[in-house]
Amino acid sequence: MIIKNFDEKQVISTHSVIVIGAGLGGLGAACQLGLAGENVLVLEKNNVPGGFATSFIRGRFEFEGALHELDSFGSESNQGPLYRFFTRIGLIPGKVKFKQVPELYRSVFFDGYDVTMPFGVDAYFDKLIELFPAEQKGIEDFKEICMEVQKGMEFIAIKRGKASPQEILKEHPWLARVSGLTVLEIFKRYFKNKRLMSVLAQLWGYGGLPPSKLNAILFIAMYMSYLTRGGAFPVGRSHALTSGMVKCIEEFGGTVKFNALVNRILVENNHACGVELLNGDIYLSKAIISNANPICTTMKMLPLEIVPESYIKRIYAPEIGPSAFSVYIGLNATFKELGLTAHENFINKDDDMDAAYESTKRMEGPESMVAACYNHVDANISPPGTTQLVLTTGMSGKIWYNVPPDQYHNIKDEIADHMISIVEKTISPNIRDYIEVVEAATPLTYYRYSKNLDGAIYGYTQGVLDSPMLRLKSRGAIPGLYLAGAWTNIGGGFSSTINSGRIAAGMCLKELKKEVS
Repeated sequence: MIIKNFDEKQVISTHSVIVIGAGLGGLGAACQLGLAGENVLVLEKNNVPGGFATSFIRGRFEFEGALHELDSFGSESNQGPLYRFFTRIGLIPGKVKFKQVPELYRSVFFDGYDVTMPFGVDAYFDKLIELFPAEQKGIEDFKEICMEVQKGMEFIAIKRGKASPQEILKEHPWLARVSGLTVLEIFKRYFKNKRLMSVLAQLWGYGGLPPSKLNAILFIAMYMSYLTRGGAFPVGRSHALTSGMVKCIEEFGGTVKFNALVNRILVENNHACGVELLNGDIYLSKAIISNANPICTTMKMLPLEIVPESYIKRIYAPEIGPSAFSVYIGLNATFKELGLTAHENFINKDDDMDAAYESTKRMEGPESMVAACYNHVDANISPPGTTQLVLTTGMSGKIWYNVPPDQYHNIKDEIADHMISIVEKTISPNIRDYIEVVEAATPLTYYRYSKNLDGAIYGYTQGVLDSPMLRLKSRGAIPGLYLAGAWTNIGGGFSSTINSGRIAAGMCLKELKKEVS
């Protein structure tokens, strides 16, 4: 047992809870704790909040770092869980405004097939029937399954995790029926047309796995969240969102420190009791919520002699998910002049999603990607007469480890050029004539900024064995330590990651109340 592993003379201040990292999970946790009146300290290693939820400037363009569209948000008349949470913490309506994304996505294939899919459960499935009338019965049956799964997920949310497995099975049996299946296994039960499956599966990139590997519950829950409440985007980009959350924390009486890199977690009587920064400053607390990835939190910040072997096996067991390769393009023409007709443009070589996924594991141009034209959502996101376009594809982080430094920039440029060529062939033939600024981010870029292993953007993979039901939970390796972020609970994505922080905060508050009583 470790009695105490720090010097009291180095203590700067004491707080009820310390949050490591001002990513979305950490900010979500701190806001939830602030609502409960806790004295919170957030420590962030970078000079801005948000993790991947940020922006950067190149030339006269300020680029959105990662966000495509928020789910679980809705609108004032159709409020989702995220909208209600933002209202409770005071983020809206005063601090940040949101715009509605006009359509769910545009699906484009190399063979010329091109269709735009709408928001709205009935509108979306009616569009599928219009496109694939021979598959009407299967589409209608699949729609019913999606609605049943959504009811089950809402039931669990209302119960706040207190529903027993028996109760869930009795009230919402479709959750159990779907939980062990992949998206493709569900599709094959109801559909025969491969193009239908491809169009329906377009959001697989949001989960980081192709339909043959992606767990069905996550996929259906994500789809239904978008279909029932639409997609939203913060005015001022995700940087405005995370900066606004920092203001909320401070208004609750909390403190957010930047350029504050946590070196280790302090322990007293085998209970987490504070942190030491890289500069030697010490901050004490009753509990800690870490938004750093669980492997780093456990293996680098804690004294290993007190970490249970079973917990080490648990955090190493799941496969680490993919990273991404992104190309940020500033264009000196309007999106209408460029022929860009939608915000989310999913571009596919063909119907073989497995081949598209496997191409992300090779050091070559991808076979699929999404081109996000933000001007469709916010006309003022770039200077007048210009367009901001971001191309993104999933990509393995591991394949970049062996790239020689003198070849890194050439390889990065070749992949970026390939992705721009795909845009030329499919949705904007003359795009190169209007390029003013180009910047590319590789998995190494994502790693350098987040320190996520392999530059992972969703944490662990989101397959059947790492579904929301089976994913790593918020409780950390030792008492007083909790985890937040994409690696835990529901999984990756903006709204899911914010919610993971709220879940960790709820667990932390419950334990703090026990200690008081």
